[in-house]
Amino acid sequence: METYNNIVLERLPKHLKRYVVAQRYERYTALDQALWRYVMRQNYSFLKDVAHYPYIPGLKKAGLSIATIPNLQDMNDSLKLIGWGAVTVDGFIPPAAFMEFQAHRVLVIAADIRQLEHIEYTPAPDIIH
Repeated sequence: METYNNIVLERLPKHLKRYVVAQRYERYTALDQALWRYVMRQNYSFLKDVAHYPYIPGLKKAGLSIATIPNLQDMNDSLKLIGWGAVTVDGFIPPAAFMEFQAHRVLVIAADIRQLEHIEYTPAPDIIH
């Protein structure tokens, strides 16, 4: 399991590490990047006026950009400054495992991104969720 030079991830219990998958950033296509930008712009346009104030600055603190799909190394570089980490998983994981990751200060992110036909909503977890 890649730890991205983040002590939070290095300390994860072995039974949680089995859910972690590699992000494989190079597999995201130009269409995937465009989908990310579209959905994030839509979210930002709505949330900038209705979300609790720290939400928008929090995106940057977490290493997220509207322009590109987040890279786990960049996210972990940002998150480790506040004692958190991030990992990618393959879709759904058991709710108890999800909550345990949170207890260990680790954000769980699905590695996949929705397809064009599900641009508005996808029933499966994806990196945008």
